[in-house]
Order: sequence, then C-alpha cells, then structure tokens
Amino acid sequence: MTREYRNFTRDEKIKAVKMVLIDKKSQSEVERSILGKKKSTGTINRWIREYIQEGEENCFKKKKGMKKLEITEENVRYEILKKFNAFLEKEIRTNSNSLKNSENNIQ
Repeated sequence: MTREYRNFTRDEKIKAVKMVLIDKKSQSEVERSILGKKKSTGTINRWIREYIQEGEENCFKKKKGMKKLEITEENVRYEILKKFNAFLEKEIRTNSNSLKNSENNIQ
C-alpha cells in the first residue's frame, strides 16, 4: 500500500491558516476541504503554529534538510576555545605522564 503525498504551496498554506484564524472554520473542516482528508492529521495545526510564530512574511519559507550554522564571531571564538581546551588537556596528560616516568626513573 503506497501513501499519496501532496506538496502545498506557500499561498495554499496561508489560505488554509486564514480560513481557520479569520473565517473561524474548524481545523478538521479545513483539512477535509483543502487536504481531502477524512481524519484530522494535525497538518493544519502545524501550519497555524508556524504562521503564529514566524508571522505571515516569514512563514513557510524554510527549506528542508539541515540548517546551516550561522558563522558569527561568537561561534568562531567558541570553536577556538574548544580546540585550545582540548590541547591543554592533552598537554596536561602528557606532562603528568612524563613527570611520573621521571619520578620512577629517579627512584
């Protein structure tokens, strides 16, 4: 049994959200009319949540896949400090081992 998936445009999603928020239609009614679903799937609810969080200008513009990490001065400093900390830990271990070896050689 294969599932049938349909991609909705940004305008279709905004129209569906406005049907619920402005026209006061129920989410299940909108899902039946727009999505053609008999049962509620929560799709409209997700769209409404994103619409409210992001606003109409920014909603539904996200690309699927991994998010790119913003390269900021703060991120660069953090990465440098992580590497420096790892280097210091390695040096401390190395020096403590060589110190133990030299103490054993003296005795």
